[in-house]
Amino acid sequence: MSPSWISRFSVAPSVLAGISIGRNQVCSAVLGASGGKHQVLAIRTQDLSTPLFAALPTKETEAVLTGALHAVSEGFRDLFASVHVALPDTVIRSTVFELEQLPRSADMRKSLLCWRFAKEWQRPEGSLDCCGFDLGEDHGKRLLFGQAGDFQWLDCVRRALARSGIVPWSLNAASVYRFNYFHDAIAGGGGALLSLDPDCWNLLIFDETGRVRQVLTRLRKSPAAEDEAASIADEAERAILAYVQQDGRRRVGKVYLAGNDAEMTALAKVFDGRLSEPAILLYMNEGVSGTVAGVKEGLAPLALAAAMNT
Repeated sequence: MSPSWISRFSVAPSVLAGISIGRNQVCSAVLGASGGKHQVLAIRTQDLSTPLFAALPTKETEAVLTGALHAVSEGFRDLFASVHVALPDTVIRSTVFELEQLPRSADMRKSLLCWRFAKEWQRPEGSLDCCGFDLGEDHGKRLLFGQAGDFQWLDCVRRALARSGIVPWSLNAASVYRFNYFHDAIAGGGGALLSLDPDCWNLLIFDETGRVRQVLTRLRKSPAAEDEAASIADEAERAILAYVQQDGRRRVGKVYLAGNDAEMTALAKVFDGRLSEPAILLYMNEGVSGTVAGVKEGLAPLALAAAMNT
């Protein structure tokens, strides 16, 4: 769905690995790369003594992140591994812009994205790292998928990866890996993918051609609150209704949920009385084999989705 901040030529790796980086934790998933169904070899999680992404990065936070990445990469760091790194959607933000005309060159498109994101975030343009690509045309409008991340934090993550001995094949937003992994299962009609992660939740609305049309990301301030599922459902429902009402030709036939098993189940129950048909739960463990502790918890489902980004 999206370009990556880091990309490398793809050749056959010995193992697949995904790393998910959150505010308070780093998690890795290691998979065997041979055979039709990948086997989970290990799930490693490391708590962070200093939170990430709350303010500007410091030498202390970079050192903490480096140590955590070194710890979770023990099983694949010295192997020829395909490594994909997922950051929270609040760190790498995504938007689809509807334009009258697409800028001609890549540099002009990047300049437009930096200007639009800087205006939206009220940030200096030079503080953002932006990229994007053309999604095609829809009823006279050109669709430009754009992403933006804070330069300083992205550089901090890149340096920490290098210092820990990890060479990533891609670095991208959490929702991108999930959408790419589940795309074949959810394509075939307009719908919405709601992803739940420890730090934030993200709603991707896509059209009947499988193109992302709208993105909504929210920070989770109190994940343990009893009314959080209802609050998420309320805001997601409003966003879906607003999208459909903008154009009578738009349809959102199904709502898909991804993330932690228990949280998906709780949210599905809230949606039961609001949707014409039940929300569909998407499980990462259905695409892999092997029983490993922690595979369904915390950031592990996201790390699995990143690892399977082949």
